[in-house]
Amino acid sequence: MVTHGDTQPDSVTPPPHRPPGADGPSIRGAVPSLVIDGLLPFLTYVLLTSYAPHLSQVIALGLSATFPSIYGLATIVRRRHLDIIGALVLVGIAVSIVATLVGGDPKLLLIRESFVTGALGMVCLTSLVWPRPMMFYIGRQFSAGEDPVKIAEFNALWQYPRARHTFRVMTIVWAIGWMSEFALRVVMVWTLSIPEVLAISPFVFNGITIGLIAWSIAYGRRQRQRGAEARAKAAAES
Repeated sequence: MVTHGDTQPDSVTPPPHRPPGADGPSIRGAVPSLVIDGLLPFLTYVLLTSYAPHLSQVIALGLSATFPSIYGLATIVRRRHLDIIGALVLVGIAVSIVATLVGGDPKLLLIRESFVTGALGMVCLTSLVWPRPMMFYIGRQFSAGEDPVKIAEFNALWQYPRARHTFRVMTIVWAIGWMSEFALRVVMVWTLSIPEVLAISPFVFNGITIGLIAWSIAYGRRQRQRGAEARAKAAAES
């Protein structure tokens, strides 16, 4: 939310990719993702290549993506509506399915997950010329949900210069983070073995996400503190 005085508004945006009210990145909260997106695909690939050698690496990798795909769809069903986050999940699943059907190169399948984040990074940069940047909409999704009153309150934040600056900075940082993730995955896929990529990538890329969330929280708090200081100074001068 954003609090403001008569002279200097203060803007604090909710950190992207986490529910409002959380105090910080949680290792416990990352465990399901590490298991479903990392451990299960890794075990599936190892077991299939060991006990079903007639299957190609492409098919084994495609089958290993079953668990993350089901988990993503279950998340959308649990929420009972398709929001911006659900749309991103569906895009990721669609990319995985298309990559599996096209086949041909196991390395392409390993990179498939970061196709979405790379594209999101580009969309974030492009959104800087939109009326409002992408992180504004993601922040609104987590902060306001489907509540029309809260949505209206969140939309009203855009009138304050500090809020506009905060959302734009967050959008730039997340764009850089997402595109860096894509570049790092490409390097890992072309320099490591398939089992190594499957085993390491969840920790590396969840670490990047947690780092971005931690920065977002720290940045939001710093902006709130600066706004409070500005209001106190303005009150003293008046």
